[in-house]
Amino acid sequence: MKKLIALLLSLMMMAGMCSAFAEGDLVLISAKDPLPVDAAAQEVTLRIEGAAKNLYYGKVALQENDTVLTLLERVLKDAKLTYTVTDSSYGGKYLSELAGEKEAAFGGYDGWMYTVNGEMPMDTIDAHALKAGDSVLLYFGDMSILQPIVTVIRTDASVVLKVEADVTTYDEQWNPTTTRQPIAQAKLTVDGADYTTDEAGQVTLSAETAAKDAVSFQIAKSTEAGLTQVVRFAPDYQLQLKAEEKPLSFSDVTENDWYYTAVMAMAEKKAVNGYSDGAFRPTNNISRAEVAVILYRLAGSPETEAAASFFDVKAEDWCAKEVAWAAKEGIVNGKGDGTFAPNANITRQDLALMLSRFVEKVLKKTLPAAAEAPAFADNADIAAYASEAVYQLQKAGIVSGIDGRFLPLECANRAVTCQMLDNLLKAAA
Repeated sequence: MKKLIALLLSLMMMAGMCSAFAEGDLVLISAKDPLPVDAAAQEVTLRIEGAAKNLYYGKVALQENDTVLTLLERVLKDAKLTYTVTDSSYGGKYLSELAGEKEAAFGGYDGWMYTVNGEMPMDTIDAHALKAGDSVLLYFGDMSILQPIVTVIRTDASVVLKVEADVTTYDEQWNPTTTRQPIAQAKLTVDGADYTTDEAGQVTLSAETAAKDAVSFQIAKSTEAGLTQVVRFAPDYQLQLKAEEKPLSFSDVTENDWYYTAVMAMAEKKAVNGYSDGAFRPTNNISRAEVAVILYRLAGSPETEAAASFFDVKAEDWCAKEVAWAAKEGIVNGKGDGTFAPNANITRQDLALMLSRFVEKVLKKTLPAAAEAPAFADNADIAAYASEAVYQLQKAGIVSGIDGRFLPLECANRAVTCQMLDNLLKAAA
C-alpha cells in the first residue's frame, strides 16, 4: 500500500493537480488573469507560487516547440532562480527544487506541481506542449492542497465572497468521492484589506470594496508545519466582482428577423431578458404577469408600497410587486372575480389595453393619430372593453394586424409584444 501511495503522489507531483479557479454557481464569477494574452504575439501567462512566497507572475513569449519545462527554464534563468530538474523512475522529468524549496521539505510527499489552464495535465512538464494563450501555474504543495473556488454572491445590500474547494477522498478500493466543502479560517487579502472566512467559507466585503468592478485577491492558509494548504494567487491577481458585459445578442434572434430591432431595443432597456441557454424564444407566448413586469421596468422600476390586490397573486410570488404596482396605476383591473390570472397567456386585445393605459396613466402622454386607419375585418370580435384601446393604437401606427385582421383573442408572443412596445415608445416620445 505504501508503494501505491508513493506512486500516486509522485505522479501527481509530476503532472500537477486540479483546477485552480472555477466559475461560481450563483452569480458569476471566476478569477480572471489581469494580463490579457495576445495570441498573435504568441505569449503564455506564467505564475509561480512557492511555499513561502510568490516567485513570478507575468507573460512569457512562446517559442517553437515549447514545453512547460523549456518555458520554465528560460524564465528561471532570467529571474536568476536556482532549480533542479529530476528524472522520475516512473518516466519523464519533474521539478524537485526551486529557489531553495525542495520536495519533501515538510516531511511528506510535498513538492512542485503544475496546472495548465486550470486543469491537471496527464503528462510531465517535459512532455506537455504549450500553445499561445495558455496559462501555466507552478506551485509548491502536496496531495491535499486545496484549489479554491470563489463565488461572488451579490445582493442589494452586500457582496459576499464564498470560498470552497473540491475535496476528493478514497475508500479502501481507491474509489474516489468528491465533495465541495467550504474553506474556513482562511485569510483573504482583498485590495489590501484582510478578511477571515467563517465556517461557511464566506466573508462580506466592505461597501467601498464591493463597489469595484475587480479587486486584487490572495488567500492564505497553512498547516501547523507551515506548508501552504491552498493555492494563494499572486498579489496582483484580479478577481472580477461584476460580470463583464457581453455584446447583447440572442442565439435565435438575427438581423434578418422582422422583430430584431424591437427585441434588441427592449433588451437594451433591460425590459426583457433571454433564457439561460442564450435564446430569446420570440415565438413563445407571453403571460399577463410578464407584461406587468415589463411595463414596471419600462417605468423605471419605481418604489411602490402597493399591496397585493388579487387573490391569486401572493406577496411572495416573483411578480407580486410588479402586478400590485400595475393595479395601483390603473393598468390592470384583473378578471372581475378578484383574480389576475398571472400565468395565463395574454391576448392581443388585453395587451393593447394594458399598453394604452400605460401611455395614459404612467407616461402621461397622448398618442398621435397618424392616420384614420381602416377598420379591422374582425372588429366585431374585439371586446367592448378593449375596442377603444385597439383603435387608438391602430391610429398611432402601433398595431397593424395580420392580413387586415387584429385577431384579438389570439395569444401575444414575445416578439409581437416587443414590437408593440417599441412602436409605442417611439410614438409616445
